Amino acid sequence: MPIAFANPLGFLALLGVPVILLIHLLQRQSQTFPISTLFMLDAIDRQSLQGRKLDRLRNSVPLWLQLLSVIILTWLLIQPRWTQENRVQQIVIVIDSSASMEAFKNSATEQLRTELSRIPANFTNEVYTLMESHEQGERLYRGGSATELIDSLANWEPGNSAHSPEIALRVGRSIAGANGTLIFLTDHITRQLPFGASLLSIGEPISNVGFAGLLVEPAGDDENDLSWQATVRNYSEEPQTREWFLSIGQQKTEPRSISLQGYETRTLSGKFPKGAARATLTMSPDGFTRDDRLFMVTPEPKRVFIATTVEPSASDMVRALIDSLENAQLLQPSGESELNTPSDLLIATYNPLQPRMLPPVSIVVLNQQFAPKEFFKGPIIAANHPLVRDLNWQGLIAKSTASIPIEAGDLTLLWQGERPLVLLRQTAEFNQLIFNFDVAQSNAARLPALIIMINRFVDQIRSKKVALERSNMELNQQIKLAVNTGKEADDILSSATGMQQTVPWNRSTMLRAPRNSGFFSIRQGDTLLLDAAANFADAREADFSGAARQSDLDAIPRKIIEKQTVTDPLWQFWVILILIVLLLCWYMLSKLPDSSMTSQPTN
Repeated sequence: MPIAFANPLGFLALLGVPVILLIHLLQRQSQTFPISTLFMLDAIDRQSLQGRKLDRLRNSVPLWLQLLSVIILTWLLIQPRWTQENRVQQIVIVIDSSASMEAFKNSATEQLRTELSRIPANFTNEVYTLMESHEQGERLYRGGSATELIDSLANWEPGNSAHSPEIALRVGRSIAGANGTLIFLTDHITRQLPFGASLLSIGEPISNVGFAGLLVEPAGDDENDLSWQATVRNYSEEPQTREWFLSIGQQKTEPRSISLQGYETRTLSGKFPKGAARATLTMSPDGFTRDDRLFMVTPEPKRVFIATTVEPSASDMVRALIDSLENAQLLQPSGESELNTPSDLLIATYNPLQPRMLPPVSIVVLNQQFAPKEFFKGPIIAANHPLVRDLNWQGLIAKSTASIPIEAGDLTLLWQGERPLVLLRQTAEFNQLIFNFDVAQSNAARLPALIIMINRFVDQIRSKKVALERSNMELNQQIKLAVNTGKEADDILSSATGMQQTVPWNRSTMLRAPRNSGFFSIRQGDTLLLDAAANFADAREADFSGAARQSDLDAIPRKIIEKQTVTDPLWQFWVILILIVLLLCWYMLSKLPDSSMTSQPTN
């Protein structure tokens, strides 16, 4: 049966053995007592008259009793514990997967190696589990080797935003069980970890300067002229100086210097080169390199092609609405673009006095040539719907015209009194936003609510269109893409620097931006769906002013021994035995004659 010692320092009690032997080797200083006769003295051994000196070790019962008492005392102090050979010790390590841990990856590896070497491994079967702290984090290792666990960290790439480790710690405790060991490895001190987890913090303050934000927008009236603005922040107390440059492909600008005071934030800006779809800002590296590069693409949402069939009286209003839409193109009267692309949306007018079928995907505006002079009365009420949420319609003034025929499945978004003013008709065949009042004869065109609602409706159509989109994203950001579906649909291919991932089209909702900064693209078959850049954008993870070191693992070896072993069942017997030995030794010493006396006869 394997044995372990809860208090190895108790072996120091064995130092009492040489002490006892040394005492028995020493002779005491003899004393002289004058007496009158010699025949009354018992015969005694010749003793030293010269004081203390080393002599031969005399075999005696007190000597062996004293040595036995030291051995029993040592046995009690080292606290021996036993365990069965089939006992399993679960050791679960939840490692912080936030991006800031990238700066301490090497330190985490060495510190974990040191701490695991201290865990007793001679009396149980250890099972190690290493998992990330993010709720969608991966299990990095599961097995019985601490060395293999350390080696698994070589391919670990922390890159998540700041998050709570509670879910991962709950899972870790369920794996470890009540008697297992749960460790949370991070770079910031966390107070009061749940589920009995022990903290191992390996961080330290770092003077970090990096990019904290990006904005690419039109620079003037020409939509092809773009400007970029990049936010740079110093996350330390001390002033810092860095160099930066802009690169496009193999070309780059001359390095420029930027100096920032403690915790200062400044903005770099410039013109996006014409004809260039991608550019990169690079800053001189420091201890945290994830925010030292900023990748940019020219943002471009999916283009929506719009056709119109409106009455001349409403044409100016409709054109103004189309001009307010982002990346929307008005087609020729034929309903097709120069590239023979069919329209994605039709804006049409409807005269209640001349009923007709409404286009399947359309914005329909009621238009009555001879509008009455009366106005709708009553309070204006909006539904709780994403298209009209948080919009103010209280200033709307509309004339009381005849109504467009309302169908059973129509959803009313806006009422005035009993009159439905705005309807949404969405079925398997139709997607229609219907204005059931004469917009041209009202003041709706001057209300921001109308423009915003139409933009929201067009964005819904845009999101369902399978077409190219260019965008700047954050690391690990969820990607929403419209893809071709059906049995004949191709798989989705995501490509980034040094990485390619293929997923079926029906799992496109699981796509995310890469965990490392850089350019990436997503395509389906021969169709390019997304051309984008992923950048680090979590300022909390770039701030190392609160990073610190702390370890609560000193007590873990003892706790493991206490939980996985049982104490000596005979410890009470050993206590009683040592008391008996001490009493017996005292008794025998008290009965020995005093051999230290010598005699000197008198006259």
